[in-house]
Parts: sequence; C-alpha cells; structure tokens
Amino acid sequence: MNKKYLNWKKLAKIMIIVVVIEALFLLGAFHQINYKSNNQAQSVTDENVGEITDGVDVVQTFKYNGDYINKISIKAGTYERNNSGTVSITLTGDGKKIADNKFDVSKVENNKDIVLKVNKRVDDKYNRYKLTISGSESTKNDSITLYSNSKGNIHDGKLSVNNKSIDGELEMTVYGDNIRYIGKFWPIFFAVFILIIATFYCVQKKRESLGKKSILHNLFYNLERYHFLIKQLVSRDFKTKYKRSVLGFFWSFLNPLMTMLVQYAVFSTIFRANIDNYPVYLLSATVLFSFFTEAVGGGLGSIVFNAPLIKKVYVPKYIYPVSKVLSTAINLCISLVPLAAVILITGELPNKAYILIPFVLVCLIVFCIGMSLILSSLMVFFRDVQFLWSIISLLWMYATPMFYPEDIIPKQFHFVLTLNPMYHYISFFRTIVLEGTSPQMVEYVYCLGFSVVICGIGAAIFNHTQKKFVLYL
Repeated sequence: MNKKYLNWKKLAKIMIIVVVIEALFLLGAFHQINYKSNNQAQSVTDENVGEITDGVDVVQTFKYNGDYINKISIKAGTYERNNSGTVSITLTGDGKKIADNKFDVSKVENNKDIVLKVNKRVDDKYNRYKLTISGSESTKNDSITLYSNSKGNIHDGKLSVNNKSIDGELEMTVYGDNIRYIGKFWPIFFAVFILIIATFYCVQKKRESLGKKSILHNLFYNLERYHFLIKQLVSRDFKTKYKRSVLGFFWSFLNPLMTMLVQYAVFSTIFRANIDNYPVYLLSATVLFSFFTEAVGGGLGSIVFNAPLIKKVYVPKYIYPVSKVLSTAINLCISLVPLAAVILITGELPNKAYILIPFVLVCLIVFCIGMSLILSSLMVFFRDVQFLWSIISLLWMYATPMFYPEDIIPKQFHFVLTLNPMYHYISFFRTIVLEGTSPQMVEYVYCLGFSVVICGIGAAIFNHTQKKFVLYL
C-alpha cells in the first residue's frame, strides 16, 4: 500500500454526493416516506344508476378512515356508443368542498374509470364524504351510466339519484394513504446514515495508513489501474455487436419497438381492456427484461470466451462479466429513448418521480452483475449452463407480468411474484412512468435487497472458484 488513495478531500466529495442523492430521493419520494397506501374499493357490479343526463344528480356518501386522498375512480359504461356532453364530479367533506372537475363524456371509454384527482390531506374531523355526479348538455340515449352494487356496502354510505335512495353503492375506489409517523424521523435516519459512511471511511483510511487491508483502498486501486481496460472491453463489446450491420446501433432503438409491436399485436386484444396505457405497460417491461436476458446471457460466457486472453495476461477475472453487463447497459440507455417517445405520444407527462428511475436501473445493473458472476463461474465447469439459461430465461419471462396484468395470477401463487426480482424492478419502473409517483418504501427494500444479496452471492462464488478456472478453460 505504497500509494495512499484515501484523503479528507475525497471524503468531502463522497459526502456531497450522498447528500445530493438523499435530497433527490426526498424530492421524488416525499409522499411515500410520509404516507402508507390505504385504498378502499368496491369492485362488484350487478346494477347501474341509469344515464347521467341533464338534471340528473347522483350522490354517493361514504366513509374513509385514511388521512390523505389521492384520487377517486368511478367505473362508467357508454352503452358502446359515441356520447356527448359533460359530467361534473364534486367531492365534499362535511359540506366543505375538497375537489371537483368536469369530464368530456365523448372521451369516456366503455367499462373504464372516470378519475377525480384529489391529492389532498383530509381533515380528521370529517365523518362522512359526499360525491356528487351531475350531467349537463347530455340527452337520453346520448350519455353514460355508472355501475352499482346492490348487495355490498364496502364504503358504508348511501346512494341516491335525484334524492331517491337506491340500494347499494357505486362501483368506485378511493385511493388514499395513512400517515407514516416514522416520516418525522427521516432527517435523523439520513444523519445517522451519513455518520455511518463517514465513520466507515475514517476506519478504512486508518487501515490504509497502517498498511493493512482496506476495502476502499483496493476499490480505488483497481479503478485507477484497470479503468482503461474496462473502458476498452465495454467499447469492444458494444462495437462488435453491431459490426458490419447496416443500421448499427439504431437496432437498440428498433429491437424493443419491434418486440413490443409483435407482442402488442398478439396480446392487446386479450389484455388491453384490463390495462391502462397498454403500449407503455408492455414496452417498459420489454426494455428492462430484454436488458436482463441480454446482459446475463452475455456475462455467463465471458470467462470461457475470453480464455485465450485470460491465459496470457493477468487481470482481475471479474472484469470480463462486469464489462459485458456494462456494455449491455449502454443499449439499455439507448432503448429508453423510444420508450420515452411512446410515453409522450400516449399522453403520459414526465414528473418529479422520474428522478427515481436511476435507482431502479442501477439496482437492475447490479443484479445482472451478480447473476453474471454466478453463471460465468458455473459455465467454466459446466458448459450446459448456456443451454439451461435459455430455458430458464424463457420461463422467467412468462412468470413475470410483462404482457398480462398481475391480477390474473391466483392469490395463492402471489408468492411467486414476491420472490421474482424482475417483477419488482419492472413494477417499480411502471409505477413511476404510469402512475407518476414513487413506489411504496417496501419496493425500495425489495429492489435494493435483491441486488445486494445476489451480487454478494455472485462475488463470493466467483472469488471461491476463480483459482480453478485455468484448469478447465
């Protein structure tokens, strides 16, 4: 350890980076830090309230025990025709207006939800809420209806049309949250986190000064010595992939789009009615899962295929699978461009939650590095791994809700989704681009946990087996 890599200037830079990351996290996930999801749904239908024409007032009272209401969705029917006019929806709490909006009836799709956005913390003193739906500029046989359920009373309220009571209640869902009191302590958590990082750095700096083994010293040493090699390997893999190709790297744009178009043509008639913005739902999963299969598929053969170089020149062997994943990550970044175009074309607008996208992408890349380390180690001893992986990746794809809604999976098999890392990465990404909000805190734990655990297992297996590689290459 002749050269010292750890100094106070470097610690200051690390602290600045950590503080900036924490600030961006607070900005993008502030609501989820302070609130926990508490949705209240009536999803059974056996009646309807009739057409919402001029002079028709539908009133639904209900109770909600949450602290914050995000939105209220109400299922509507169009009678499979082109209707006209407007529908006004007003939400009040104990007579005080909370939210209201008008909706163009001609834009309402059959069996789709009309969504009243609220996004307000509600007063604890509100005992009962009232939802008023009124029609205007609509005549008979030219308007929509609202569905109702006459047998259940999930919302503990009353339904009436023009002051005439009707048994049951509207088919609607109140999307809301409860206060997380732990949110008050986040500044303390962040301060402790910064203190832990600073303490760890100081301990590593002390070990470096005493000439003992230091994790951070080895990290910075390898980055300085081998960063040029990693850069060259990544560049080589990226250029080789499109060598002698007419379109070159434009295939990174075309591949996800063409895959989506094929899947869309096959599955849209089956699942589109149950999924909002199906093109973005499908393409977002296609981009992430394609990166996963390509990165791990390339990484698993990185040691075997680089055998001549490994036998002649000494470099840390983990560089080969890592460089394969990083070169594929370049394609991932390029693939996000057509995805962004589809998002804009379909009417989804970027929001502050988008600053959280790098988190899930980094977690996915780290997860792929871990998988590549595991499989590349096994590949040296068992060449059958490459054939098994093609089957496993196909099964993995069908076990992940890419082109079908996750609610079609029976509840007794939902544990399969919980144990599926790709489900959590894709779900995290979809929540941001489709719902415009941060996922719940538990999803951060799943994404980060799978990445750290798999990468740790991969590093341990790779480190344990790499000494025997030369005997089997």
